[in-house]
Amino acid sequence: MQHRILISLAVTLLLEACVITPIDAAPDVKERGRLSTKMVNLSSAVDTYFADLSEAPIDSEVNILQNATRHDPRLLASEFQSYVLKVQYQNPYAVLLLCSKDGNRAIMEDAGCSARLDRQVSQAVPCEFTLRVTQNCQVEGADPQ
Repeated sequence: MQHRILISLAVTLLLEACVITPIDAAPDVKERGRLSTKMVNLSSAVDTYFADLSEAPIDSEVNILQNATRHDPRLLASEFQSYVLKVQYQNPYAVLLLCSKDGNRAIMEDAGCSARLDRQVSQAVPCEFTLRVTQNCQVEGADPQ
């Protein structure tokens, strides 16, 4: 009888651990604040880098980020290492997307030409670009101001 109780208890604890522990937790409010500021600065640097290009870069995202921050490597902050950063060229603008470490869930998205963070993601949605930047840096799909 005691053996059955111990097995039941062990199975219950294992199941609870699987349900309660998120595989890839979203950043808390404090970390979102830090990431937001760093994201705006980084996307601006990538936007400046793209302004000098005549066509879409064919480099990897890592190389694009390194080239864009060559003048100030601190812009590619260590806080980003826990996440996946994606870069999109929208002639001539840059859009950056920050996703969960596994690359499945979007966290925030920013157009480098704007002065504020354009999109905070509070729900579990796929890591896909949604912002569209049109002429004169009109950002479609951004959060309301």
